[in-house]
Amino acid sequence: MICVLGATYKELSFLLSSIGNVQPLKLGKSCLWWGEIKKQKLIVALTGIGPVNAAYLTTLLLEKYPIKMVVLTGCGGAFPGIGLELGNIALANEEIWAEAGAYTEEGWRPLAEINLPYWDEGGNRLFHRFPLKGLHTEFFGKEISNLLSGKTFKIGPFITVLASTGNQQRLKVLKQRFPEGICENMEGAAVAQVCQIYKLPFLEIRGISNFLGEYRRANWEIDLATTNVQKIIIELLERYQKWPF
Repeated sequence: MICVLGATYKELSFLLSSIGNVQPLKLGKSCLWWGEIKKQKLIVALTGIGPVNAAYLTTLLLEKYPIKMVVLTGCGGAFPGIGLELGNIALANEEIWAEAGAYTEEGWRPLAEINLPYWDEGGNRLFHRFPLKGLHTEFFGKEISNLLSGKTFKIGPFITVLASTGNQQRLKVLKQRFPEGICENMEGAAVAQVCQIYKLPFLEIRGISNFLGEYRRANWEIDLATTNVQKIIIELLERYQKWPF
């Protein structure tokens, strides 16, 4: 069984309209749906915005259902100047907690520098960065690239924040800390961390709705971003039987 998560209904509505045998369910305080694509059983779940909501529902789902893989989708803000345009697709190969660490007189220091891991199991210590590289990311990266037929598509680290980056000063800080970052969001690192605890594969795919560094909602393309990325997820799920794992 595969679980697809989104923070808002808009980020899931196209997917829900495209799958068969949809049945609404309740789990805790959250809304979710049961359905199928090409006989592949799915749970589609509405987390709500932010890391607490996302971690709460992900944990409930993984405790209750035999989920083999978690997919997180939605819209995201792109770092300007990296080649992504509004409506393009981005795939995470790493999730990063943007604020996790300490603010000292010398400036911000990440968790690794202060020896404070978020997760420590058998010597496997993870701090503010959760790698998503490996077989799954490489495979889906190639699949998405083929599906997009040459359209712009990026794979790289996603940054999880509590407040969206709507001015140049904040953008400068993030670019200095994480120059390799491609996309900002509000849930990814939380879900990545929970999946790490449960040792489950995690895939995060987002459509680009806006650029970081300005906050002009009238310029955002949320409908375009969410529809485009859900179309890709549907096509990936329809190819489920060809996945090599």
